[in-house]
Amino acid sequence: MEQKDGHKPAFLKTYFRLLAAVRPYAIQLVAAILCMLVLATTTGIYAYLVGPVLEFLATGGGQGAEEILVLAVGFDAQGMDSDALLLLLPVLILIVAAIKGLSYFGQFYLMGRVGQKVVADLRMRMFAKLTAQSPAFFDQAATGQIISRFTNDVYAVEQAVTYAVAAYLRDSMQVIVLTVLAFILDWRLALIAFVVMPVAIVPIVHFGRRLKSVSVDSQVSLGAIADRLHEAIKGMRIVQVFCAEAHEQVRFRDENAEYLRIMLRSFAVRAAQSPVMEVLGAGGLAATIWYAGSRVAAGSLDPASFISFFAAVMMLYNPLKSLGRIGGVTAAGVAGAERVFELIDQTSPLRESPDAVRLEGLDREIVFEDVFFRYPGGAREVLRGVSFTARKGEVVALVGPSGAGKSTLVNLIPRFHDPSSGSVCIDGRDIRSLKIGSLRAQIGMVTQEIVLFNESVAANIAYGEPNPDRGRLRAVAERAHALGFIESSPHGFDTLIGEGGIRLSGGQRQRIAIARALWKNAPILILDEATSALDTESERDVQQALMRLMEDRTTLVIAHRLSTVFRADRIFVIDEGRIVESGNHAQLIAQAGLYRRLYEMQFSQENG
Repeated sequence: MEQKDGHKPAFLKTYFRLLAAVRPYAIQLVAAILCMLVLATTTGIYAYLVGPVLEFLATGGGQGAEEILVLAVGFDAQGMDSDALLLLLPVLILIVAAIKGLSYFGQFYLMGRVGQKVVADLRMRMFAKLTAQSPAFFDQAATGQIISRFTNDVYAVEQAVTYAVAAYLRDSMQVIVLTVLAFILDWRLALIAFVVMPVAIVPIVHFGRRLKSVSVDSQVSLGAIADRLHEAIKGMRIVQVFCAEAHEQVRFRDENAEYLRIMLRSFAVRAAQSPVMEVLGAGGLAATIWYAGSRVAAGSLDPASFISFFAAVMMLYNPLKSLGRIGGVTAAGVAGAERVFELIDQTSPLRESPDAVRLEGLDREIVFEDVFFRYPGGAREVLRGVSFTARKGEVVALVGPSGAGKSTLVNLIPRFHDPSSGSVCIDGRDIRSLKIGSLRAQIGMVTQEIVLFNESVAANIAYGEPNPDRGRLRAVAERAHALGFIESSPHGFDTLIGEGGIRLSGGQRQRIAIARALWKNAPILILDEATSALDTESERDVQQALMRLMEDRTTLVIAHRLSTVFRADRIFVIDEGRIVESGNHAQLIAQAGLYRRLYEMQFSQENG
């Protein structure tokens, strides 16, 4: 949060930045402003017509009615009888009403169109920035807070752009036109009526400041509620099996109560805003009526002029009140925009070099050279001086205790993170000198935590391709040992698998992920605990699929189950961020070191 002294500049900076997002739609905005100008002008004509029309009706005609026609439409009404004027006046009123209605429709539709386009652009910019972030960003950012920016904050921005900007422009024009009309009709009455306007600015500014503060707090609180809800839904099985429903309800109740407290404060501010503005307006109106009444009684003020003046002042009331009320919408919109722009301005630590080159494949080897790594804000090095080479076509296994740094190590290859020091090279090039997209295009990955999307089987296998070849889909699924259960599904490859693949078993999800890697057909393959969560039967099917997947690829395998790494060309044993042993299975068993202890411990557990 900015300091109090910097509140106004920060508010204006964000507001003007928000308005700058409207620039691509300047033509539509200008058209909307022209409609608003017509709307304001017709509103002034309405106010002006009231006095002479009432005088005409009261007196049965006269100079006032002729002035209406001459000034409003340039028509010379002299010589017309009362019946003709009586016919023309309603027609004139209908014409003004039609023009006013069309101009209101035009400004409302055009401003709505501009607002929706700006919001759509902001959402796309946010999502594009989100997809460009490193995994470290998602490790630190709460999912609910991110979702809240796409929903609650963007909605607040939408209200500010679509309605607040339109209201400011439209109501300001009406205020200007009606104020000018009031001064033209009687400048002394206008001075008395509008002496209250400068006083009214003070509460408008005060309420706007309070509402912005409340809006920021409410949006943060809604994000916290979304976080709590997301965690509870995702972990509902654990919640229920540990009988922790009451515990989660208490946590949610606390977040909900905090949001309630903030919103009650918001309603208190909003509730006070309208009566304060109304009392101030009534004060000016009361003074005007008292002064006008004394002048009419003295014969120095024409009743028709006073009626038109009074109509103009009364018509001013709604736009002035709207301007005061719209401050809350603007404050909420600017608060939302600050959080939206905070995400848009987020920079990723993974920068692509301006002279980065494309990687077209793997010709020789992947080399880790004296790699150190520490997570941002971490207390210790996760990797410490790791060096090894994985040659083209080799299967390299990484084993070791949990927390040794194995997953961190392989996550450096697709540049999910960059080393704190040292380098990772492919065919002699530091991967930081490569275009990130071309690097990741050469890498396939299957992990323990399978990520599938709520789409069809085909869309998950051929991820990112809108119209995949069905023949190739069948071939890939068959190699992944997945064709049988896919074809037995109700709609085959078009079967929807549910959120996260909930309608599939663990082994089926794993084989879909393997089919996805086969479809990509990348020369580098990373297998991170790809079978550790499976039962023995599922593991056998998945292992057969993995063997097909690993053919003719450079593969890095992480596995707790050492049975999956027996066939590796080389095995590196990692402990506390260092490589402590290396060799094939037989060599490591013979060394009688950490690998052998892990193997014997696991063998005894599996046969215990």
